[in-house]
Amino acid sequence: MATIREVSRLARVSPATVSRVLNGTTPVAPATKERVLEAIANLQYKPNAFARGLATNRSGGIGITVNQVSSPYFGAFIEGVEQVAREAGLHLMVSSGFAHARAERDSIDFLLERRCDGLVVQAEALSDDDLIDLVQHGPAPVVVFGRRIAEIEDSCVVTNNELGGALATEYLIAHGHRRIGHVTGPLSYPDARDRLTGYRRALEAAGIAYDDRYVVESTFLEEGGAQAVARLLARALEFTAIFFANDQMAAGGMRTLREHGREIPDDVSVVGYDDVFLGRYLTPTLTTVRQPLVDMGRAAAYLLLERLGHDGREVVRRFDPELVERQSVARVERAARVEHAARA
Repeated sequence: MATIREVSRLARVSPATVSRVLNGTTPVAPATKERVLEAIANLQYKPNAFARGLATNRSGGIGITVNQVSSPYFGAFIEGVEQVAREAGLHLMVSSGFAHARAERDSIDFLLERRCDGLVVQAEALSDDDLIDLVQHGPAPVVVFGRRIAEIEDSCVVTNNELGGALATEYLIAHGHRRIGHVTGPLSYPDARDRLTGYRRALEAAGIAYDDRYVVESTFLEEGGAQAVARLLARALEFTAIFFANDQMAAGGMRTLREHGREIPDDVSVVGYDDVFLGRYLTPTLTTVRQPLVDMGRAAAYLLLERLGHDGREVVRRFDPELVERQSVARVERAARVEHAARA
């Protein structure tokens, strides 16, 4: 393997000049730069990434911390970040925070200790003050995903979750449903609270009284949706539709509904949230609220690159979701038979 000294001898320059060409830290005469680059190509020299990072204070990597790497939700977001990072010649280092403050802090510290040039942070448990301090005083540029914090709003990429909750509920109301359950995510999460607010807003706009018996808080996982539906059924409520706060919960809830003899959508209509890939493969296919997760990942990456001094571009920081209509919602004329059965 060629060394920097071998490159310098072939190019008839000092090792320091080779380093300046590689790092771009100091102007080098065009003819000299051309000789160095030719020598690098002839010797197939590959610079030591760690040593180069020490010289430039850049590692060529972006750190990302999310709730759980295995989630299809975060997988789509990370895909968008990586697309832009690779276009810029950067690589990713990813860590999970598992929605626990200590784990989120450990993930951030781990990435910073590996000299990541900048961070994209999705954190559920860290406080607003923690994130404000990280953005304003941290050792590397930071973009926050999924949280809108007024003091650092220019560094946040978010979706309008209140609008998304309203879209899901309004769609069910437009199909004649009035007894609509809602399975929320953990209400310590701002996105879960905002989707619940949108649900309530849509009910009230339609003249339907909000009733907290129709609302169950759970985890953003398949089993969380399954358990929440079991709780709803145990309350012996007359409901014809359920809005789930994400698609994974909807998948689990649909399983429980079938186990209790409820057909979808004939007996109970279902709407999810996120539009991750699994919704297209459920039976029936899942009507859901789409978050443009890949686009949001790309936006977060572009915003971080701007903070790192790359050519800037206009970046959307707040995205509006949209409803994706599939097969899991029926009009109330079909769905209403469960109400008649419950009264009988």
